[in-house]
Formats: sequence, structure tokens, C-alpha cells
Amino acid sequence: MTPVVVVGAGIAGLATALEIAQFEDVTLCAPDQGWKQSSTYRAQGGVAVALGPDDHYRYHYDDTVRVARDLAHENAVAILVESGEEAVKPLIRGEIFEMQGETAPAMEQEAGHSRARIVHAVGGLTGRAIAEFLYSKVMRSSRIHWVTGRAVQLITGTSGSCRGIWVLPSSGSPFPLWAGATVLATGGYAALWQQTTNPTSSLGQGHWLAYDAGAALADLEFVQFHPTVLDEGVPRGQALLLTEALRGFGAYLVDGQGHRFMQDYPQQELAPRDEVARAIYQQPQAFLRLDHLDAAELYRRFGDIAQLAAQRGWNLAADPLPVYPAAHFCMGGIRTDTSGRTTVADLYAVGEVAHTGVHGANRLASNSLLEGLVFARRVAQYLAGHRAAAQELNDGALIAPKPWTISDETALEQLGRMMDDNFGVMRAGQTMDRARARLSTLAAQENHWIFSFASLVAQSALERQESRGAHFRSDAPHSDARWRGHLIHQKGRSMRFQALSGKE
Repeated sequence: MTPVVVVGAGIAGLATALEIAQFEDVTLCAPDQGWKQSSTYRAQGGVAVALGPDDHYRYHYDDTVRVARDLAHENAVAILVESGEEAVKPLIRGEIFEMQGETAPAMEQEAGHSRARIVHAVGGLTGRAIAEFLYSKVMRSSRIHWVTGRAVQLITGTSGSCRGIWVLPSSGSPFPLWAGATVLATGGYAALWQQTTNPTSSLGQGHWLAYDAGAALADLEFVQFHPTVLDEGVPRGQALLLTEALRGFGAYLVDGQGHRFMQDYPQQELAPRDEVARAIYQQPQAFLRLDHLDAAELYRRFGDIAQLAAQRGWNLAADPLPVYPAAHFCMGGIRTDTSGRTTVADLYAVGEVAHTGVHGANRLASNSLLEGLVFARRVAQYLAGHRAAAQELNDGALIAPKPWTISDETALEQLGRMMDDNFGVMRAGQTMDRARARLSTLAAQENHWIFSFASLVAQSALERQESRGAHFRSDAPHSDARWRGHLIHQKGRSMRFQALSGKE
């Protein structure tokens, strides 16, 4: 038994385990080398935080709410931006970020931001630098115990509260891990799309575990597509993202004739991601150009990204780089309050898997790593004052989960490009309806969680009959105030709409 188990080893999981370890033992459950298989490890841009002399958290708040397309929970946004400076201090002390002078991090501007407020690692692979830093601290902590394996089911008591997880090791049978509190930090579900920036493990399994245990999910239709992914036609999980920090550095987006098609937008190449993704999607061809920039400074700042591009045969400084939008970040997730509490007792969620409402319908660039840091502290602080004792169920009430009839890999093969073709950057009711019916059929025939969860995503996208943020419908191209709210899924209940009221 353990006081707390944290599932996941991205920024949210590692940071939550470290925060909890300040007051008690914690078990971290993730696959072997799982921290290298996280979206955090792939993240390039940086962390958004108002540290500049011309900046203030109120400006960061305004940008976040504006980009969220009138669907953000304003109290959650306030917590995010006001806590930012304190949350990144350990990383600054850990020498993660490029510095401007001895005490102040260098800052750059990214899409949707009104000011330069992105702190970043030299070379461009900020997420990897943060993951390595947090992982090394986890490995040095005597209070953090690593269990290698995947969480395949939550253990629930007769009252419905969460009592821990079933763990499937790389070899052998699943075993129960009892816990007083269970924290899901399992990331998003953007790898349901074949064209994705995410690792193939980002399929929404944490969402499904929570849903299967009775927790509420919200906003599954809102999936953000990163505008600039290198267009190479590679298999799912192998795409190379080209950070929008390159556009903040001065890169241009051009069409096949070399014309800059973002010039009519007020923020041009630094317009919010939903706008840039749609603009690129509607081009027969789109390219990112950096050949007009200082090559030496480009390689100094983005050397690691340039090396990754070179490994694929591209010269970052000289070549027109073909780009397309790919599924990147999920605003939808397990409904939580600002302390990470879900609708199931003793079950918590943090990071991309959680829905605090902080991102609304469209995430502001580089708010995701900040979210992991800030809400990891919030969950830990709540648990410090509300400790629950781990309790075992009677042996007769504990039933080991049965394996699925097909593997996740086989399910993904059958899913194919269905999500890309029907639930991509631009959507339409008729095609979504056909795809939803096909997913429902697959779920019934194959009895695999991937089809069941993708069906929930499809139902939400079909039901929201408007365009808002990352959800754009060609047959309903405008936002509608009647849809200012959340579509909620909960096991045993019909999908329902909950209007957003006040600051939530």
C-alpha cells in the first residue's frame, strides 16, 4: 500500500511526485523510460510566464482568456498566471533556461501572446531539458518509489471511491497497487490521430480509466492542431514539430508561390494557433522559411532542432520547409476543480489529462508546461491537508482486469486515418456522423477501449453545432453564445451540456 500513487512521468507526473514527496512517500507508476515517451520530452517552445519588465500576470491572463474563445474558467486562469513565477523558480535555479544576464531568463514571443514571455532552453528542446531535470530529482528522492508498468484499471470501493490502480508490468500478470489517493497525469489523446506530434502512447487511456470508474469528462471535441509540423508522411508518432518559437524568431509562412498568406491577420505568423492551423490547412502547399534570418544566431538558438531537421535531410536555415497542421494538445479532459479533485472521491488529475477549464476552446502557446508545474503544486498542497489512508477491499470483491481481445496497436491500425479525415482542423456534420457510426460499430465488434473512447470524442464534436477555437465546422462556421459551455460525458449517463456561468 502507498499513501499516494501518481500515474505518468511527464512534467505533471514528475512534478506532482516531487511536490508530494516533500511531506510523505509517493509511488510513481509509468512504463520503463516512460519519461522519455511523454509529450513533455518532445516539447520545444518553452514555459509561458510573465517575468519581463514590461509584462505582468494580468497581461498573461488577458491573452489566455482571449485565445480561449470565451470558454476559459477565469478563476483557473488567474491561478495559472499568478502562480507562474513561483512555479518556474526551481527550474531557473536549475539552470534550465537561457539567461539574459545573471538573474533574468531570456524571453521570446510565441503565437497569441502580446509580449515576449516564453522562457526556453538553448537549442530549442525545452521540454527535454525540463524532463531530464525533474527525472534526475525524482531518482534522487528517497520518498519516491518507481513502479514500472501501465495502469490498466482503477480500483474502486463499494462507495465508488478510488482505492488505487491495477498495474500491468512489461511481463507477467496485472497486480493491484493500493493507494489512499490516486493522481492521473497521463497526458492527452492526440495520438488517436495519425498526423500527430504526440508519442503513440498518448491515446487517452487515463481519460478512459477515469471514465470507466465513473469520473466526468469534458470538452473532448477541443483538440488543438499545431500549425507547423514537417510534412514528410511519416508513421504515427514520428512527426517532427517545428516550434512556433521559430516564427517568434522571425520565420515566415509562405504558399507554393512564395507569398506570405498570414499578412492579413493582425498578428500575422503569430496569430493564435487555431487561426494559423486553419490558414495552413486551406493552402495547397505551405512552407516555413527562415533563409532571410541570421543563420549563426538561428543555429545558436535552435541548434538542437536544426540537428533533428538535418537528420531528416533538411537545412533549417536554407530550405523552404513543407509544413502541415497535426493533432497536438487536448483541451478536453477529466473534470477537476483547481486542486485536481475529480468527481470520484480520492481520484485526482493533473496536466493535459485534466480539465480545469484553464485552456477553454484553444490553448495559448506554452501554457501547457506551466499548467503541469502550477497544478502539480495545487494537488500536492491539497493532499498534504487531506490525507486518506489506503484501504484494501475484501479479496472476494477484487477482480483482476481482463485483457482486451486485440492490442492497442491493432486497434490503431483499424482506426487508421478516421480521426484525421473526419475530426481534423476543419469538420462537417455529415462526415462526422458517418465516422461516429463507424466508431460505434467498431466499439461493439472489437470491445476495445480505444474505439469506445474515440466514440466519445466523436459524439462531442458532432453535438457541438458551432465553431469555437480548435473546433471548426464548415457547416456551422460561427460561434454561438448558446454553446458557451461544456459537453460532459459520464458512464451510465447520456452526454449532457452544462452552460458556463460566471467565472467558474
